[in-house]
Amino acid sequence: MPKVIVKCRYYKSGSGKGLGGYMNYIATREGVEKLSNDQRTKPATEAQIEMIEGLLKENPSLKNASEYRLYSKDKTVGTASEFISHALESRPELLGTEQYLRYMATRPRVDKRGRAHGLFSSGGVDLDLDDEIKKFEAHKGNVYSVIISIKREDAQRLGYNSAERWQSMIGANIDRIAKEHHIPLTSMRWYGAFHNESHHPHVHMLLYSTEENNHAYLTKKGIDNLRHLFGTEIFKNEIYETYDRQTEIRNRITQEMRERFRRLAEELRTGNSAGKDYQEKLAALADRLNGVSGKKQYGYLPKGIKALVDEAVDVVAADERVSGLYDLWYQAKCSVYQTYTDKMPEKLPLSNENAFKAIRNALVYEAAKLGIQFRRSVPQPGGRHDVLQKLTSKSDRTRLDSIRIRSAALRFFSSLAQVFENGFSKYDPSEDEDIDRQLRREIRAVKDGIQLVM
Repeated sequence: MPKVIVKCRYYKSGSGKGLGGYMNYIATREGVEKLSNDQRTKPATEAQIEMIEGLLKENPSLKNASEYRLYSKDKTVGTASEFISHALESRPELLGTEQYLRYMATRPRVDKRGRAHGLFSSGGVDLDLDDEIKKFEAHKGNVYSVIISIKREDAQRLGYNSAERWQSMIGANIDRIAKEHHIPLTSMRWYGAFHNESHHPHVHMLLYSTEENNHAYLTKKGIDNLRHLFGTEIFKNEIYETYDRQTEIRNRITQEMRERFRRLAEELRTGNSAGKDYQEKLAALADRLNGVSGKKQYGYLPKGIKALVDEAVDVVAADERVSGLYDLWYQAKCSVYQTYTDKMPEKLPLSNENAFKAIRNALVYEAAKLGIQFRRSVPQPGGRHDVLQKLTSKSDRTRLDSIRIRSAALRFFSSLAQVFENGFSKYDPSEDEDIDRQLRREIRAVKDGIQLVM
């Protein structure tokens, strides 16, 4: 189960009036943990029982919820309160004005921070709840809701147990939230309320565009991006350590591949068959690169040549030590995903993993040099090499070609080993694409800040 649960919903144009009670609800209810143990274990009140019966009549599928099963087993004030919260937060359209008033009678009084309500937005400005409800109900466009929930122990450990902390995090990322909903930031209106539940503290957001003709929408990809956003923001400090571990493992893979290249070079010197097989792959790649104009970089190459590059990289990556380290790197990558989703990324061959794209570019660069050397060794009509070709037998010419390729391949391995020694900045100065650039800048700022303090 992910560490962060993000639920996104869409309400059709003109839903504002029907959701006025929902805004009032998220703004004025208090967290379940405010109930004392004595209160929680008392039998469910008549008002609670009546409210639950009404909700089940409106939506019988609510009986499938785990909260209802707990309530059915032990009908207490606490279990009834948990189920009512789940029902109304899952189906806010059930919360009409009359139902809202009845609900208010069934449970104690959101983190109100000493005010009459707990509704917040950007800038820390106090909101007039009645005024905001009127604006909300007058809105005729689409309405979106986002619920972000984490475990109690995580909220306590990371400091997400107050409305101020959630307001700060959401406010700092409201531009990205608006972008995923395709709402211009200048016309974005949003509200939030923190519910400090005993088991799953969570925040409700309601948002819409004030532009009359704005066609806001949220795609499945947008929902995934929001989950990534909230997961990496809330667990940012812990993810720092994971990214550092990934970098360390990636450096170790680079070192292991460097040693593997050196061993292949030695195999070429001794005539080992494995070395000859790899020699043929390099020769084929160099030959194909001869016919390519423009940039000799992986991203600009035709599909067929890319396949040759991938194959050459994966032959080296198949080394037992390299593949073992790559497994560790992939596990670290999955640990980041586990903060916000159950769906793990596909484990790609090392040659297709963007985090290691510099290896591909280094290979292309050196193979292109190898191709130039091949061209220089081709006999010119009437030249000395051409005469030599004519004077030698076919078997001699084949042997000469093999010597040339073998010599060029040895130079290639020597040069590529030097590439691994010096790093890949010459071939690929960009950052790791797997790590969000903004997050990396923040990571660096934090690290620099720590160094300055020390």
